[in-house]
Amino acid sequence: MAKGKVTPGVLVSTIRENQNNNKTLKALFASQFLGKLSEEELDGLTKGIEKEMKKRSKKVIAEKIEFLKKHGYSVNKG
Repeated sequence: MAKGKVTPGVLVSTIRENQNNNKTLKALFASQFLGKLSEEELDGLTKGIEKEMKKRSKKVIAEKIEFLKKHGYSVNKG
């Protein structure tokens, strides 16, 4: 990562570069980056990730419902 201002794009790029074949963070990146965050910061990061995952899940569900409706199925939200 370049020295200076860390933008969201730079951070995402660095995370992607530091993934292993299982799409998880490499131990070196995790220890050097996550190890420097406080417990409160990690908790906030976890909550933010969980919120984003829920948002994406809802989007996928909405897309699947729309697909089924386009093909003539009746979908009841439960």
